Parts: sequence; C-alpha cells; structure tokens
Amino acid sequence: MSIARIVPYLSFQGNAEEALHFYAEVFGGDVVELRRYEDMPGAQIPEHYRTKVLHARLKLGDAWLFISDVFPRDGVLPERSAVSLMVEFSAESEMDAVYTRLVKEAKVHMPLQKTFWGAKYAKLTDQFGITWDLNCQL
Repeated sequence: MSIARIVPYLSFQGNAEEALHFYAEVFGGDVVELRRYEDMPGAQIPEHYRTKVLHARLKLGDAWLFISDVFPRDGVLPERSAVSLMVEFSAESEMDAVYTRLVKEAKVHMPLQKTFWGAKYAKLTDQFGITWDLNCQL
C-alpha cells in the first residue's frame, strides 16, 4: 500500500467559510479551492444553503486542510471528541504567533508552556469546536 498523505477533512454546521478564512489567517495558509453547494449541477439544495461551502482546500506549507459545511440532509454533526489536530512547529516564534491568533475565543486545555519532554506545547479547542495540539521541540 502506498498512501500519499492523510488529510484532515473538517465539517461544519453552516460556518465553514468563516472557519476557512480564520485558519488561513491563523496559519498563514492559502485557500486554493472554494466550491459552493450552488456549483453542484442538478442538486436539490435549500435556498438558504446554496452559498455554503461544498468543498474547500487550504494549503498550509506542505500540509492541507479540507473544509466543508455538512450537507443539509445529513443533519446535525455529532459533538467532536476523539480527534485533535497536532501541529508540529520547527520554529518556536511561529508557534507563539499561531497560538496568539488561535487562542482568541478558544477553550484552553493546557496553556502554551515548556514541558518535561523538551518541547513547548499547548492544547486548546477553538471557537469552531476543533481541538488543536501545538508542539515545538526545543
């Protein structure tokens, strides 16, 4: 088996575009694709959902995030729990800057601090319900 990469695909309940632009700003990423439900030929989409995000790709250096709003007929998303996104930084200053932007309106589980395992680390859940682990080996 040859897996090229595993890409986190984040689904949202109608606020995917807000999350997409927030993450682009936080991580300094580039939105390289943004498709809306209204772009889907022949789809029966409720009028209020036509401009929601069908699929978006956010390039973050060598990494990717895929983002969408959950399809209306699929209902409400379950509460997130078992998965967090681990971001490994090679520069402490970059991690500090990302943490400062990401922590706004977030629930902090472990504030940014030096750890016994020789890294600087933080864990938080952002305003969109996504849990992030930030780590930089010192």
